[in-house]
Amino acid sequence: MMNTLDDLIARLAPDTLLRALAPDQLERLLREATRRELRPGETIISQGDEVGDFAVVVLTGGLKITMVSASGHEIILNYCGPGELVGEIAMLDSGPRTASVTAAVPSSVLLLPSHTFLAAATANPESAAGVMRELARRVRQLNLVIESDRTFSMAPRLARALLRLVDPARDDGRLRYDPNQSDLGAFAGLARENVSRLISEWEAQGIVAREGRALKVVNLAFLQTLAEFGDDA
Repeated sequence: MMNTLDDLIARLAPDTLLRALAPDQLERLLREATRRELRPGETIISQGDEVGDFAVVVLTGGLKITMVSASGHEIILNYCGPGELVGEIAMLDSGPRTASVTAAVPSSVLLLPSHTFLAAATANPESAAGVMRELARRVRQLNLVIESDRTFSMAPRLARALLRLVDPARDDGRLRYDPNQSDLGAFAGLARENVSRLISEWEAQGIVAREGRALKVVNLAFLQTLAEFGDDA
């Protein structure tokens, strides 16, 4: 069991909230987790659910985090891969779920019970301070994303979305989870028609390429410059 547990801890994302916990508390939490297998498109968390009594750690595959806006449009907030944690907000404040979480591809996950996490987070000053630091870092990061989305036009926003989806485990620039153009639009905050036009332009310029339904980034440097400097690049 310890070998399996040690391997799981080693594969946790470096910025996950779980790494803010003291080692002994983290081990206890993971020992009480329940494993679950998800089919593509299967929902593990639904927006508006009143009880947020667990969080989810991705073991294999990937999850898509979405919310429906007041106007009825779906927004993709993020994709989470192996080692990442999702669903922790409602687990921490016992409020309704703020977003839905579905499997983007076949996935294995761990369900972490909220009572055990809260006990671990408050067990000692080290864990409590670590959780607060990580939550503060996330607020700062969210503020940067919101500000950049307000400032940047369509092309830089799509560039940022594509860069966040490039598979780091591959060397060919292919996007993780093979999102369609509607998903890319929901992720970048753009209409599907605008995504289609930009992708076609970038394909003609050799910046991206299609392989069947899959999309890959060919000119990574171009998108990085566009994402960082916007239309002034």
